[in-house]
Amino acid sequence: MNNATAVIVAIQAPEKAKSRLANALIPYHRRTLVTAMLTDFLGALRSVHSGPVIIVTDSDSYQDIASQSDAIIVEDSGSGFNQAAIAGIEFAASHTGADSILIFPGDIPQANSNDISDLIASLQASPENTVTLVASQDGGTTALGLHIPTTYKTQFGPESALKHREQATLLRMGINEMILPSLEIDIDTIADLEQVKNIVGKHTVSALEIILFEKHLAERRSFRGLQGPPLTQEEIESLIRLGLKAPAPHHSTPWRFVVVGSESRPILAGEMGAKWKQDLLGDGLPEAQINKALANSSARILSAPTLLLGCLVQEGLNTYADSERASAEWGLAQHSIGAALENILLAAHVRNYGAYWISAPLYAGDKVRAALRLEYEWIPQALIALGRKNSDYKPFNRPELDINEYLIWRK
Repeated sequence: MNNATAVIVAIQAPEKAKSRLANALIPYHRRTLVTAMLTDFLGALRSVHSGPVIIVTDSDSYQDIASQSDAIIVEDSGSGFNQAAIAGIEFAASHTGADSILIFPGDIPQANSNDISDLIASLQASPENTVTLVASQDGGTTALGLHIPTTYKTQFGPESALKHREQATLLRMGINEMILPSLEIDIDTIADLEQVKNIVGKHTVSALEIILFEKHLAERRSFRGLQGPPLTQEEIESLIRLGLKAPAPHHSTPWRFVVVGSESRPILAGEMGAKWKQDLLGDGLPEAQINKALANSSARILSAPTLLLGCLVQEGLNTYADSERASAEWGLAQHSIGAALENILLAAHVRNYGAYWISAPLYAGDKVRAALRLEYEWIPQALIALGRKNSDYKPFNRPELDINEYLIWRK
């Protein structure tokens, strides 16, 4: 442990930090990631450094993090890293009693305590007229150490490592340059995150898990361009197990699933098609249009490499004499099968399978039950077609929706 060195961490407000990630991450994810990276860095720092820690920022969003790590918040105008560094140096010189300072960005969650400890020790052992420098792989600076007071002007920004060396040479200062593996990368891009994702601290790991999970949620699409081979029994059963994790009313288990093999499909397609044709004729649609729709529907059922049917049963549901509550109870079960099917679709997306939902069984439940020789209690709800992705198929590009058209607030 040491306290002769004051550590300065310069970080922008969460909504402004990591602007180069703005095209890849939504604002919520950027904020989550920025605060997680700072928390992990401070954790590694505090495990080897008991001296002053100064967070220079233009935001009050880091108050809790500062309190947890016994750090001091110094307000900054947010006009740049170098201005933040100056503010930190001035505060350290006038308020901490430290004889040296070490400046870090807040985006090095992979920094380990051994490297930080070695860096602080090297700074403290260096001559007073010396700059201690750790350069990042991209020519930036992940750590800069100085003895104070000093006339040295920090040069953070593009190619800052070179500029820091040049500034030291201009002032005839020595350069104590260190190569520390965990400090070679500062996080500016998705590629940087990919390089360090396996060595970051636990808070950043959690943030990346959130980002990845929600990225899958946002990117899932109905993918109809399927090709074989069919999924294996192990692959299917593992998907169904995830479907069985869905919420259900009263801790019931109302879901049932059927793997529809090739022998059953012609009968299924024929029975469903006959029912649908009867309905469409009753709607007054032209027979040519009906036949085209039936052909497309039949082709999807027959050609899907793997076809699953989701059903519901009444088991575990409450029974009511009045129709209103009985209908509501059945609605709860349908919510549950929807959640189960979505679990399966999301898992398929994560595994890079193609998958899409076919809702037609709802309109022909008796025919589906008969075609597949199901028990009367099994009430068909929807099919899911699954397979390997055909690279030539392009799924529908769902436009970003205006949330104000779909969300209202009530006090």
